[in-house]
Amino acid sequence: MKIQLFLGNQLKAFVVFVIYNFTFTILSASGQTLSQEQAVQAALKNNELIKSAEYGVDYYRQLKKTGTDIGKLSAVWMHGQYNSIQQDNNFTLSQAIPFPVTLVNQVRLGKEQVIGGQKNLIQIQNEIGYQVKFAYEQLLYQDALRNVLITQDSLYQDFARASSIRYKTGESNLLEKTTAETQYLEVKNQLMLNEADIEISATRLQALLKSDKPIYNLEKLVKRMAPVNLDNSSLINNPQLGYLQQQVVIHDHVKRVEKSRMLPDITVGYFAQSLIGIQNIDGQDVFFPSSRAFQGFELGLNIPLWIGPHLARARAAAFQEEATRKNAEYFATNLQGNYVQALRELDKNLASLTYYENSALKNADLIISQARKAYKGGEIGYVEYLQSLKMALLIKTNYLQSLTQYNQSILKTEFLLGKN
Repeated sequence: MKIQLFLGNQLKAFVVFVIYNFTFTILSASGQTLSQEQAVQAALKNNELIKSAEYGVDYYRQLKKTGTDIGKLSAVWMHGQYNSIQQDNNFTLSQAIPFPVTLVNQVRLGKEQVIGGQKNLIQIQNEIGYQVKFAYEQLLYQDALRNVLITQDSLYQDFARASSIRYKTGESNLLEKTTAETQYLEVKNQLMLNEADIEISATRLQALLKSDKPIYNLEKLVKRMAPVNLDNSSLINNPQLGYLQQQVVIHDHVKRVEKSRMLPDITVGYFAQSLIGIQNIDGQDVFFPSSRAFQGFELGLNIPLWIGPHLARARAAAFQEEATRKNAEYFATNLQGNYVQALRELDKNLASLTYYENSALKNADLIISQARKAYKGGEIGYVEYLQSLKMALLIKTNYLQSLTQYNQSILKTEFLLGKN
């Protein structure tokens, strides 16, 4: 019965190990590996949100060309008895031109809208770059965790093998043997869960890059360099803040356009007409046929008699300008608070990481080394040995979490500063 239990546990561990390695090999082969910078560049090239923002810039560039639109030319031909019993002809051309101030304001509005489209593109690029780097950093953590779990797997495999031998020779009991085998199986399960997490992150990157294959990492989890300048004044470079502030400028120009439309339009025209009949020229009667054209020009103003709608549109534009200004001010206040919070998180994570780098990691390696020697030499029992392994491996896992949190804090700081 005991032999069957041992063989059963060993078989389960072997099956789990085979499934894990087979799954990892298949998934890696079906994906593609990219560095973090390559992943960011691929996302900036392929992401649909960025493509949409690029089309938005093109849209405003074309729209800017409409700022000098002066409307359609009016061409009217008139034929009939408008002068005498004769059938005369009249051909009139007229053009209403917006007041020059209106045209200037429309052109300036178009320029500001193009700038707004460009700043929208920059803020989306900053956001996508941050998301890619954050997901990639998570993938690096999961890959580093996999290496720790593999080390843990090897340690518990040795523990299970030693416990089995000790049990056969009567040096230990069934509890120790079963505990060792259970811990070994638990690590296998953690490896499978870790592989699932890796696949989730790879798929997340795949979506951000709009790739037909999952994205896996080429790099290793290392400590990132903090931005050089962490002064609050650098927040002015935040892309989203710049975009919102540009919206205020745009709506200010919209208001100016609406106000200038209350000014009169200028009308210019030209006419050519026949006046069939006799005209007295220098005391002599002269007959003018239909082929003889009389010409002239006209100049006038189109004055709005009812300015209520124009005033309403100007006031609406003013309210919209104030709304966008308050929105930008609200964002700036929140940005300041988020930045202070990000700096505090960065300091906290740096302190934690420093602790692991300076002492904890070295102690973890020493604990594993000494515990293995003591257990093999019979100086400690399996309970003390297992506790020592768990403590040391927990330190290594916590170090990876601390390193990842520190790196993610830097990514968030760079994102807020617009340095992605």
